[in-house]
Amino acid sequence: MHSTMNQQHSRSAAHSGLGFTLIEVMIVVAIVGILAAIAYPQYGQYVQQSRRADARLALLEQVQMMERCNSTRYSYANCTLSLTESPEKYYDMTLEKTESTFKITATGKDAQANDTTCKVMTLDHRGARTPSPDTTRCWPG
Repeated sequence: MHSTMNQQHSRSAAHSGLGFTLIEVMIVVAIVGILAAIAYPQYGQYVQQSRRADARLALLEQVQMMERCNSTRYSYANCTLSLTESPEKYYDMTLEKTESTFKITATGKDAQANDTTCKVMTLDHRGARTPSPDTTRCWPG
């Protein structure tokens, strides 16, 4: 009988070292939850900022198209945009023009519509950009 108790005791001692307790698992889940709560909003902001490059690229590309058109037709009046959306489709592109001026607007859509700082970005015939590069991070450098 004594040897049977020793065998049961040694088996239970061997099994107690394997696996995790519920408390340990709950602590790990709590730590992961806290890290995710901190990291996810930062990641979302990073993604939103990286998508602004899509608008900048489309605006600069369309300005070049407008200047090429003006150099052959001597007016912006008959020029049009070659894109209605930015290349990655995060922004809609629109054009306001006269014979001697133009302004191209990129307006965020879908997820970029929530970008409160740079939802609408513009570039005109003088190179003036909005929102102001001095006060926002919409335009680099």
